[in-house]
Amino acid sequence: MLSRPALFLLACAAGTAAFAQHNPSPALDESADRSARLVADARREGSLSLYASLAEKDLMRLVSAFERRYGIKVNVWRSGKNNVLRRAVSEAQAGRFEVDVVHNPSPEMELLHRERLLQEVRSPYQRELIPEAVAPHREWAGPRVYIFVQAYNTGKVRPEELPRTFGDLLDPRWKGRIAIEAKEQEWFFTLVRQMGEEAGLRFFRELVARNGLTVRNGNALLNNLVVAGEVPLALTLYSYLPEQSRKSGAPIDWIALKPTIAYTDGIGVMRRPPHPSAAVLFYDFVLSDGLSLLAELNHVVSSRRNEAYLRKFDLKFIDVGAVLADYDRWTKIYEDTIYGRAGGVADRAASQVD
Repeated sequence: MLSRPALFLLACAAGTAAFAQHNPSPALDESADRSARLVADARREGSLSLYASLAEKDLMRLVSAFERRYGIKVNVWRSGKNNVLRRAVSEAQAGRFEVDVVHNPSPEMELLHRERLLQEVRSPYQRELIPEAVAPHREWAGPRVYIFVQAYNTGKVRPEELPRTFGDLLDPRWKGRIAIEAKEQEWFFTLVRQMGEEAGLRFFRELVARNGLTVRNGNALLNNLVVAGEVPLALTLYSYLPEQSRKSGAPIDWIALKPTIAYTDGIGVMRRPPHPSAAVLFYDFVLSDGLSLLAELNHVVSSRRNEAYLRKFDLKFIDVGAVLADYDRWTKIYEDTIYGRAGGVADRAASQVD
């Protein structure tokens, strides 16, 4: 017969299991009253902390809409994607669990998953997204699709000059007129593989040798340089940036050469969030009403209702896992190529490509 202490411990364990069964983690709650419970618990928590790399003006529109809806304060820290990743990881390694939600491009979100810093979220709104926007482990989901396009200044590039293929950029008319963003390894990796690795690397080396590439840090900066006319043609830009500028009357437009590369961003709830219910509520908001707001701001959203538009581009989505598996080597190939150092290093790297 079990002693009274043993019976007491069993009773406690049973009670704990029953409580867990009926009171799941907010991120795993799939009950009928999930939404009402989230709102009530989130309001008791009162605030949440968000790290994000979304453009500041768009980020604040999104955050303000959430705060007005629920009366919950969002404390935002915004920086570049690498800084957001670095801060989230370094704080966790130091035992500081201060951030609730991270919003960053999908490769950086997948790295947070691999560091075991995110948790699975079972949100009904994931079903409304295209398959490419929801990670198989459900630790991040992407509200937006980044479509890599070629943007041009309409006062510097005549319509009849526009390239119809990437190969057209080898024409001497483009000498000194093309710029590229400095951190587009994922785009480069995917495009080169779509072209055929040997042919793709040969194309980029020839482009740099013949016409050169100006390298700039940041998509927003590069977009502004196209608007200003300092850069006639940007080889890589997220489509929403020139579209926002075009609709505001700036002298910029864009084309999408094939193969057209894309990937999503991602939003995820940290494994040890200080405000777990507020974190999941914000996650749900971004993947529901937040999509409509982002679409109004000319972002390409990942809603299934947007599939007809996305299909027009015949998009080739970046395989995040494949990129990360060989990230350092492809980063070096990319940098050596765009800076014109490809003669030796890239040739050797190409010979190692599977």
